[in-house]
This record gives sequence, structure tokens and C-alpha cells, in this order.
Amino acid sequence: MEPMKLSFIALLEYLNRAILGMKDPRLASNATKYSLLDAVLGAFSVFFMQSESFLEHQRHMESNQGKSNATTLFGMMEVPTVQQMRNILDGIPATSLSSVFNCVYQALKRDGHLKPFQYLGGILIALDGTQYFNSHKLNCKCCSSRTHKNGTVTYFHSAILPVIVAPGQSQVISLAPEFITPQDGQEKQDCEVAAAKRWLKHHAAEFKGQTVTLLGDDLYSHQPMCEEILSSGMNFIFTCLETSHTALYDWLKYLDGIEAVTKLEVKQWNKNSRELYSYQYVNGIPLRASQPAIEVNWCKLIHTRESDGKILYENAFVTRHELNEQSVPLFAAAGRCRWKTENENHNVLKTKGYHLEHNFGHGQEHLASCLLTLNLLAFLFHTVLHLTDLAYQQIRHQRGTRKGFFQDLLSLTKYLLFESWSSLIDFMLYGSTSNRAANSS
Repeated sequence: MEPMKLSFIALLEYLNRAILGMKDPRLASNATKYSLLDAVLGAFSVFFMQSESFLEHQRHMESNQGKSNATTLFGMMEVPTVQQMRNILDGIPATSLSSVFNCVYQALKRDGHLKPFQYLGGILIALDGTQYFNSHKLNCKCCSSRTHKNGTVTYFHSAILPVIVAPGQSQVISLAPEFITPQDGQEKQDCEVAAAKRWLKHHAAEFKGQTVTLLGDDLYSHQPMCEEILSSGMNFIFTCLETSHTALYDWLKYLDGIEAVTKLEVKQWNKNSRELYSYQYVNGIPLRASQPAIEVNWCKLIHTRESDGKILYENAFVTRHELNEQSVPLFAAAGRCRWKTENENHNVLKTKGYHLEHNFGHGQEHLASCLLTLNLLAFLFHTVLHLTDLAYQQIRHQRGTRKGFFQDLLSLTKYLLFESWSSLIDFMLYGSTSNRAANSS
């Protein structure tokens, strides 16, 4: 069977397949009113439409018209209440949704949509942890905790949210998250690096045969993590601070003293000002003092405005990619690109309608992580549509703001019934549900 071309229908089909493969956490009962499919799709639809009131509007439409957009757009048979959805989702491990991210990634790769993200002969994946729930009262067995000096305890959930990034690309492509949560048989609390190693173990095979470079902050640039990455067939570009790599910087001071550190300056115009990019780099120095130590290649970038000497950016990185006069600016740009996980991922998820840090539900088992994963999938689906659907791109461009676009989605689906997602998009773009076909003929 020929694979489906990427579209909203195809994306929803990937999600449906994952749901159909889930084990229903409820005991079999004749009193079960809502299917597992309805519960998961119901929660997803709230995130996709960026409105907690979406399902309530659809219940009203169902009672008035006998049908609703929950059915026609998302394929739900019944609309559960919020509490019913929470009860069901609390028993579903978030990992049961991980396959959807890989399906989307493989489809993007297959259809050529990853070409704008190609860099250094492959792709860049930024790793970064973020917190998505905290409370002084609510807690569960999946919570991490932090005890403060005054004796109070904060319970929280956090996760690594990997994304594909590239210099010059304003969008990021979300990959399956890895949750930072207490591990069975471990006395210490889980940490970001341990979660990153688990992410490698679970997902490295999905990128087999491809050149993948992981990006991250200084937390990752230590030998155990770097060894895990290299053994998985990937490379890395990690921030490398002098405060945490004293042995490496002792080597650099020695090499600089004998003029073995190569230096390069590049001047570029940026709008009305000329800027100076000053690079230093050296290949083959030990990452740590104790042996055995892997050898890494180090580079530093100082980016200044030439007119007043103001430093616009300064950082240093370690990698296993070979550095030379032609490649060092590319690798420094890639390392610098790590910040896109904050600006284009975490910031969008927290402040642009996805409300990442809002407590949609905590539960006692998997609810918080399951809801986060559905939220990430909603973000991913909108990103994919922006990359692949011309009509969607046109609407977003015409509407101008992200907020305005979602306001229109909610207003239209509150009062009007659409037979499909394409009918809704056609109406938003042309004022009817049939002009897209006419316009393309």
C-alpha cells in the first residue's frame, strides 16, 4: 500500500494507530460509556484547538444539531467530560504515544520536508529539559521533589523535549519526549542527563544510517554522556564551560602559549552595522584529566559589533566533528542554534497558547505526562501543517498572529459544523467549503 501523503488526515491516522495499540486501563464493564479512542482524541482536540472549552461547545452542538465537529474533525463518537478523560488517561503511559512522533518524522523525511533542516550533512537535535508542573501539595509517584531551606517541599514534573533545529529555520520539529521521573530500583532522584541517556537508548535506532548531531548545554559535555552518544552512532556539539572543565582549559592555556590554538576572524555586515566573528579552535584535546579520556575538538566564538566593540555573543563548544578554517563557523553556528529549543519550542509551548506549565490534570500515575505528550503532538501537527499544507500556510499568513488564527478556529467550530478539516480550512481561506478544489482545477 502506498504511504499516505502528509495531511491532517494522515497525522490523525498516526495518532489513531497508536491509540488502537494501547491497553485500556479500565476493567471490562458493560457500563463503559466512552471508548479509549474518544478519551485520547478528546484530550488531543483540546490542545490542537487551544481551547479548554472546545468540547463543551461540541456537546452543545451535538444536542442541537445531532452532530458536532468533535466527530467530523477528530473522529470521536462520544464526547467525554473532562473528569472522565482524566480518569482514563491517568492509566495510560505516555510512552504509548511515542510512535506517533517517529511516524511523523519518517513521513517528513520520506516526502522531502526535512531538506530545509539539513545541516552538517544530517540533522541537528537539541536536547533540553523543562519543568511542566509544580505544586507544594499535589504529588504522585512520578513526581520529583525539591526541599527548600525553610523545610517546605516542592513537587514537580519535568521532561527532556528534543527538537530538530537548524540555523535560519524559525520552526522546530518535536520528537518524542523523555520524562525525568523516579526510576525503579534507584535511590537517587532522576536527572536530566540520565533521562537523555534513556532517550538515546529508546530512540537512536530511529535515526540509523543518518548523520545526527546532538546539541546541548554544559550539563551534557562530560565523558559518560559523550561516550553514550558516540556508541549510538551520533555526534555532539555541547557548550563547554571553563568552570566545569578545568583540565581541558589547562590544556588550552598550554597550547595557546605555544601558539597551537588556531585563530580566525570573519567580518560580516548585518543590516547597517559590521560585526566581527572571532573564532579559536583546536583538535584532539582530552575532555577530562582522568584516564581514559576521550579526545574532543574545541572551539570558541566571540561575536562583537565592530563600531563599539559590544559583545553580542560568546560561547565555547566541544565536538567530535573535525574543525578547520572552513568548518569552524558552521559548527559554531550549529552550537549556537541550541537556543532555538528555548525560543521556538519551550517559549512557544509556554506562552503562545499551548500553556505548557498549566496544570491540566495531575492524577496519580500517568495523567500529567500523557497530557504533556498530547500537547506536544498538537504542537507538532500544527508545525507539520505549516510545512506541508499550502492552504494552511496562506491562512496563517493572512491572519498574521498565532492568537488570531486560533481565535478564528474556535469561533467557527463553536457555531458552524464542518464535514472535514479540509472543509474548515477552505472556509477560512475562501469563505466556502468547495473553492479549494475549484481553485486548483
